[in-house]
Amino acid sequence: MSVVFGASGCAAPTSADRYSSALGRYPGVRRVGTYHDDVYFVAQGLETGGGAPHVCAGGRHVLALEGWLANREDLARSLDLVGELPADSVMVATALLRWGREALTRLHGDFVLAWWDAVERRLLLAADRTGGRALFYHDVGGLDTGGGIVFANIPGPLFMHPLVPRVLDPAMVARATFTPSLDLQETCFRGVKQLLPGHMLDWTVGAEPRVSRYWRLDPTRRLRLRRDGDYVEAARELLDKVVKEALPREGIAVSMLSGGLDSGAVATTLARLMAPTALHTVTVRPDPASPLPAGKPRQFQDEWDHAQATARLHPSIMAHGVPATLDSLEDLLRSGFHWGGRPPVHLMAAAWMSAGWRQARRLGATTVFVGRAGNATLSASILPTALRPRLMDVPQALYTAALAASNGMNAMPYLRAFAPDWLRDWHASLRGTGAVWQRRTALRREAAERIDMDGVWCSHFSGDRRAAWGRRARLRLMERTWTARTLSACQHFRDGVERRDPLGDVRLAEFCLAIPPDQFTRFGQDRFLARRVLADRLPPEVLQERRTGRQVAEWFDWVSRHRAWLAAELDGIDASALGRDVIDVPRLRAILDDWPANADVAEPRYIQVMNVLGRGVAVGSFIRWAEGSNM
Repeated sequence: MSVVFGASGCAAPTSADRYSSALGRYPGVRRVGTYHDDVYFVAQGLETGGGAPHVCAGGRHVLALEGWLANREDLARSLDLVGELPADSVMVATALLRWGREALTRLHGDFVLAWWDAVERRLLLAADRTGGRALFYHDVGGLDTGGGIVFANIPGPLFMHPLVPRVLDPAMVARATFTPSLDLQETCFRGVKQLLPGHMLDWTVGAEPRVSRYWRLDPTRRLRLRRDGDYVEAARELLDKVVKEALPREGIAVSMLSGGLDSGAVATTLARLMAPTALHTVTVRPDPASPLPAGKPRQFQDEWDHAQATARLHPSIMAHGVPATLDSLEDLLRSGFHWGGRPPVHLMAAAWMSAGWRQARRLGATTVFVGRAGNATLSASILPTALRPRLMDVPQALYTAALAASNGMNAMPYLRAFAPDWLRDWHASLRGTGAVWQRRTALRREAAERIDMDGVWCSHFSGDRRAAWGRRARLRLMERTWTARTLSACQHFRDGVERRDPLGDVRLAEFCLAIPPDQFTRFGQDRFLARRVLADRLPPEVLQERRTGRQVAEWFDWVSRHRAWLAAELDGIDASALGRDVIDVPRLRAILDDWPANADVAEPRYIQVMNVLGRGVAVGSFIRWAEGSNM
């Protein structure tokens, strides 16, 4: 992991030493490598000795690469490289010299890059296709002076530059009360943008920057094999490949291990590849000091028994169960704001997972494997949240509703998806609940009207109309999973370990989107592909589990311990002009005053307490942090 900062054009720094010194103060940075000429400057703050900007082609090109390559061996063969493989930066530079911008579609892994051509005075910025790294930029503008670009892989360094204002964008802050993954291209800071996964920015002296998408999933591609078993074998081969290629070349790898299919797929595949070397796994368990609500039929709250059962099948797995602990919520929020520049999706999630990251660091981990993207690829269901069907989609939508019912799920969301907007609005008015977004966010009505929240919500449930209805929800899930990964990409620095998720690999996603839907869900058999693929590495109690593991089951006890802090934060939000304008503070005070008696009483009010109050306070705290009032 390294911190990258660069500028070009009229934005190029006049004092490289000052920016290098500022980068050197970031946690984990041991030294700073730089390159500069009259119109371009790039600095890379490094933890170790390697990874500085790579100068090649006789000094014409400079590459700053942050991240890692997966397909090193395949890439080396294509590039005719022999002998010991060079560093990732050398391989990427060689690919760009050979294939130009087309090289981006040949690179697998998690990375962002800046590629400078000193002769043509041209800059290329690019983000990988699956959101493994983030890249932020600010267009200085001013074509009369040649314009300029300032960029960094975390937001903070951007504001070192005098031409980048640290000013909040009220519209984007309001959007953040719903979910930050709706429009990540615009950040919460005015003029600061982010390259989305699979996008690149091309800038030349004297021209405006051009952002384009260099790759997207093809929802029309189909892959048909002769037998059910052929899909299983193909998926196993691909799973082994992407996990193997994600292994770090140096350092210690640890894997998260829950009681589900996704992290189990990653951890057990790692164990087989690394054997007889021990693989340490970490399972976060509920806080023993917190009372838990009564369990729900389709959920289980402690995944340790399942994790142990998985470990027993693999002698090289050393399983560690660690209890969740409630650290300083305020400190965790502020550190998240600092590294990511956004409010969190969930008020308590970072606190709950912090015990796992601490344990990984105690085990000496430099890389922690996770399986977050598995729900969109290997363990996908064809029963995700229903999108609004067109008339031609009616047969497929009815079939999906029947499939959901056969798997013990509620079929009504798939039937309600047919309802027109006017009927939805009438029904909400009749119940006195308002629009769905009103029930789930702390946004004031006036702020919602300014950003057309009704239109935002409708767009959220439209999906990509290029795709057939049966694949549209899965396509959206994959793309939103990759976009959501960029939210946590900056948190590598806060948690002190790099996260790798091989289940989000492009090749696995393309395979899973192309094969027939019945490989994932059949009548009475959901997540059908993953259960068959993993039959050679997971125990029956995990393979046959139809419930889902629940994280932060102790949410009510944890948020109750912070009632005084929540009340103080609401006072602070009310004292901020922007906070008052965006957040419905009186509504949040009413929720805080009408506090549930215990965890069981609180469960039906989860959305109200955590989504409305919890996220509302998180966004308000972010506003105050950005304004400098709770540093």
